[in-house]
Parts: sequence; structure tokens; C-alpha cells
Amino acid sequence: MILMNFISDFSIPGVILIIVLVAYIKGIPVFDAFIEGAGEGAKTALNILPTMVGIIAAVSVLNASGLIDILTDLISKPFELIGIPPETLPVLLIRPFSGSASLGMFSEQIRIYGADTYIGRVLSTIMGSSETVIYTLAVYFGATSAKDTRHAVAASLISSYMGMFAAIYICKVL
Repeated sequence: MILMNFISDFSIPGVILIIVLVAYIKGIPVFDAFIEGAGEGAKTALNILPTMVGIIAAVSVLNASGLIDILTDLISKPFELIGIPPETLPVLLIRPFSGSASLGMFSEQIRIYGADTYIGRVLSTIMGSSETVIYTLAVYFGATSAKDTRHAVAASLISSYMGMFAAIYICKVL
């Protein structure tokens, strides 16, 4: 156990030290390369800022307007017929768009139903097996200034929802 704690405590500083030493040995000006990379990172952050503000605003509007509740009420019966618990629908709807909003909804459902219930296991598996694909696509496409996303959004949403539905099925079987 002591060895694992030692490895855990020093692994990241060790990797950084190795990178710096190898760069120094190869004659790369380490500090200059760091400053250049930090500058590029700052430019990228500024480039994607409008996209991020747009996504955050859209998710806030969805939550505040009650649209998620309306959509949940509309689709709860058909989804319940195919075995998807209606309690999971708010997380299913918002997860591809916002990690923080889905985490808030997830936390609230866990508080109500508990982590060791079927609903708790389903929601935990969904949260662990899915990604905020719209956010991720916005970051990547914003960072590269790509305008034509072609089929990336549709393919990402389809794969994300298939993963979430698989999570529900696996929890039902197990």
C-alpha cells in the first residue's frame, strides 16, 4: 500500500520531469516551448469561448423554460412501454448537451431514489457510459474553426443514445 501511494504521489511530477529532461537533452528550449504552447492554448480558449457561451445559454434556457419537463411528460409513456424508466428521461434528454446540468439532474434523482436502486444503477451507468457530445463537438470544431460538421452531430447523438439505451438494457438484465 505504501508503494502504491508513493507511485500515485510521484507519477505525474515524474512524467513532467522526464519530459523536461528529454527536451533539455535534445536541445529544445523547454521554457520557450512551454510559453509558445501556453499562448496557443490561450488563443484556442478564446476561439471557442463564443461557442461555449452559446451552449451554456441554451442549456440554461432549456432548464428554466420547463421544456425538459414538457418533453419528459410527452415521451414518458412510449419509453416506459419499451422498458425505459421515466425517471431517467431528464438525464437522457440533457446528457448529450451539458455535463453539469445532467450531473445536477443525476444528483437529484440519486437523492430521491438512492444509488442502490434500479433507477440509481441505471442513471449511474448512463452517466459513466455517455459523453456530452454536443459540448465536445463544439469544443473540437470550435478549436479547429471547422464550419462543416457533416454527419458528426447526428452520428454522435445516435451513438450516445445507443450507449445510454444499452446501459439501461444491461442494468435490466443484470
